[in-house]
Amino acid sequence: MIDEGLLSGLPNGTRTLLASPPLTDPRLLELAARWEGLPPAQAWVADALRLFVVTWDPLEWLAPRPEAIATANAWPLELVVYVPVWSLTDIARRKHTTAAEVLAGLGGSAITTAAAYEDAVMTGRYAELVAHGEVPDLLSGEPGPALTRAAIAAVSAEWEDIGLGAVTDFVQQAFGPVDFDRSLVELTTVGVPLPGCPACVGHRFRFPADLADSQDRMCRAHHKEADTVIRQRIVRAKASNPAGWRMMADASARLSLPHLPDGLATKLKAAENDLMLRARLLAEAAAGFASRRDDFASALAEDRDQAGRFPGWPVSVIRDLGRAGEGAEAIRLSEALADVDPARRAFFGGQAALALAEAGLAGDARVKIAEHVERWPDDIQNRVLAGDALVLLGDADAALAQYQAALPLAQQARDYRATRELAEKIFRLTHSGGAQPAVQRRQPRSKTSRSQRKGKR
Repeated sequence: MIDEGLLSGLPNGTRTLLASPPLTDPRLLELAARWEGLPPAQAWVADALRLFVVTWDPLEWLAPRPEAIATANAWPLELVVYVPVWSLTDIARRKHTTAAEVLAGLGGSAITTAAAYEDAVMTGRYAELVAHGEVPDLLSGEPGPALTRAAIAAVSAEWEDIGLGAVTDFVQQAFGPVDFDRSLVELTTVGVPLPGCPACVGHRFRFPADLADSQDRMCRAHHKEADTVIRQRIVRAKASNPAGWRMMADASARLSLPHLPDGLATKLKAAENDLMLRARLLAEAAAGFASRRDDFASALAEDRDQAGRFPGWPVSVIRDLGRAGEGAEAIRLSEALADVDPARRAFFGGQAALALAEAGLAGDARVKIAEHVERWPDDIQNRVLAGDALVLLGDADAALAQYQAALPLAQQARDYRATRELAEKIFRLTHSGGAQPAVQRRQPRSKTSRSQRKGKR
């Protein structure tokens, strides 16, 4: 949601659309910007400007990401500017201005730069020159006074789906042009058309989706010819810019997958070295995926091949919080992840107990262990994690009791991996002096977290 005050100066319909963007879907809203009295050198560029607000960044996992992007296309001539809705809000607040003035400023920057490099824009070489560092980014220009204010209004009556065209623009801005021919495809005319084949009757196909989707209805000859066209165009695109093509293919595939709203993917990627921020962003992201484990896994996927598989790193963050002495944050994150995947609530609870033990919060850890064992007495993982936490606390006898309770459960479930793991843990405890070394490495801490203690210094 964008604050009403940031939307002042916009027409009512446009203000309504921007006030409630569909943050959970990859959508865009095209806006028109109109300036009065521009000199001819800038007026022609302004006529070619297309301005979009988007709810999804196709390259979201490539942190850091710019607040807005722009690129130039030729045939037809287009100057396209995209700003994510969260960036629009952030820029307006930071500059103490309105969304309309931010949009005018972005468009004005692109117009200023494009007018200064008219030849490169008109010949369609601008994006390639930017990629080689021979011309500046389109949004690097400083707009003059005449370009800082414009009449902004929505072009479309509703938010529309982000398509391959927008994905291509994002990739082009970051990696340079990809020679991907998207022109209409008209297959060879045959002497005797076969009934039901759209190519036989002279149908022209949009590329790539329409052509691929129509193949099942084609005759054998046209099906084969369509395959050839698809293969040739993809081979040429890949050869022209391998990195760009890879990103385009990946982003296009992820269009149909769930995604994290408000730029959270980029923020999570950028926070890889800030444990506390990463944990809080992860918990914030999880809040929108209650009981939607697979969707959350896909939204966390940094590429299409990872989609649908719940990654291991969120669990590692819980443990890392414990090692950092942030037991409360570990519990908060474990509960957020358990809401996403209720079937594994015992597992996440066990991870929280383990993190508390890592933090040296022995009393809190023991309370959690007792609660979880009582609630899920027959859960193998819960018992194992309880035992692991008790080992860290130096209570070998209690840990052994948890492992011994879990062993017959694993055997009954024919969980051979867990059975082997438990047997090894039991052997170590009964033959190597128990958990005493772990106690010597860890000194109990108070319940005050590290961040709280730091603030008191």
